[in-house]
Amino acid sequence: MRKILLVIMIVSGFLFAQNEAYDALKVLEPYIGKWQIKESSYGFFEGLPEDTETINNVEYRWITDRSAILETWEARTLDGKQRINIGSILYALDPATNSIKTKHFGYDGNVYWSGNGWLEKRKNLLALHIEELTINGTHTTYTEELRILNKNSFQSQFIDINQGGKSISKQPKRKFSRTK
Repeated sequence: MRKILLVIMIVSGFLFAQNEAYDALKVLEPYIGKWQIKESSYGFFEGLPEDTETINNVEYRWITDRSAILETWEARTLDGKQRINIGSILYALDPATNSIKTKHFGYDGNVYWSGNGWLEKRKNLLALHIEELTINGTHTTYTEELRILNKNSFQSQFIDINQGGKSISKQPKRKFSRTK
């Protein structure tokens, strides 16, 4: 009887832990799926061209039994011949702070970068606070504001951009459409 009770307590503990991560991350659940936008590239990230027309494909998906979310993206020129950028963000609950932390990595053109951040829930939007460093030493901090417009579209905007100690004006709002 004690063994059965012990097994039930252990299993319940694992399930509770899985639910805590899911409960924290479910603010991102409306983004789960595939999205796309046609847009001009924004050249303020090292390695990105300015004003190149692109198709940017983004996917958010649950991983590891809904205990984390992986966002991936790839932007290519309209003819599909040239990759403009590619990257990933891992969203996970940090037990030490009980907040959602992020790990980022990818390429802008041929320039590798990585970084980290944290997610803040605000009224009607999510604010992803980001700090990144390129392989060449360019340090950038910024906030990406995400807002669900309806079940088939969301808006993204980069604000509070600081690169190498210089402030960069906020970028235009971008509207992504669901593809799946």
